[in-house]
Amino acid sequence: MDRMVGIVVPSYNQGKYLERTLCSIIENKKNIDIKLVVIDGGSTDESVDIIKKYEKEIDYWVSEQDAGQADAINKGLKQLQDCIYYMWLNSDDVYDDDMAVAKLVNYAKNNNYEVCYGKSHYINENDEVIGDYPTLKYSYKKLGNRCYLSQPSVLFSRKAYQAVGELNVSLRMCLDYEYWIRLGRKFDFGYLEKYIGNTRIYADTKTSTMRMRSLEEGICILYHFYGTVPKEWTLPRLYEGKEDKGFLFRIRLIIVRIPGKFKNIVIKKMIDNFGLDIKYSEIEG
Repeated sequence: MDRMVGIVVPSYNQGKYLERTLCSIIENKKNIDIKLVVIDGGSTDESVDIIKKYEKEIDYWVSEQDAGQADAINKGLKQLQDCIYYMWLNSDDVYDDDMAVAKLVNYAKNNNYEVCYGKSHYINENDEVIGDYPTLKYSYKKLGNRCYLSQPSVLFSRKAYQAVGELNVSLRMCLDYEYWIRLGRKFDFGYLEKYIGNTRIYADTKTSTMRMRSLEEGICILYHFYGTVPKEWTLPRLYEGKEDKGFLFRIRLIIVRIPGKFKNIVIKKMIDNFGLDIKYSEIEG
């Protein structure tokens, strides 16, 4: 018999927050059938002890080296073939309440959506709400401007997963954004205007290197799928770590004012200079 929803928790050395994540899912299990899968990347902190503490609530878990977050999620998704709907929750995030998963699943079922998403809060290290994730009503075109879907609040069906395949393991930062774009090329998304997930923001999540990599991956993804890149992506990448304001002003004029054909030449050159080896799925929508 099919399970209603499967949730994958990818984790690596997140012992500080992992217990909160698992408890958040376990609380939701009281209100809907959830298959819980934990994929640990061979953590050296207390993560495995925490997983064992809640082993009776976990349907499958493993702790072994992987090739990064996307690889861990892919391993987990393969364990959900008997589930109707899929989600993943990073090991430092939590659901907004014990009805969050049920609300999203029921919304998808009642409105025949293969993909749907809700609203999210930003929270700090102490689980205090510090803001709202800037979600928007769904539009594939607007998705080409920025990622307005908060990952903990997204649900997709087994049918959708089978249609677009696995996450892209060559991405480290924008793996969820690229996946939403691929899903958006095949399916309409439902937007439930209720809070579902909470994304944790803390010092370790915001290094300059990670921002740079995120911008570069985003630019590559948008150019690949949309054929152009909004200045909201290119300008921050150019400004990152730069001090020469005159140079930046000239570059800004180039990016903003030149005709589209020549702008894309500049963007393509920028992408070539990133040196990223991003491989795209044969199933792209």
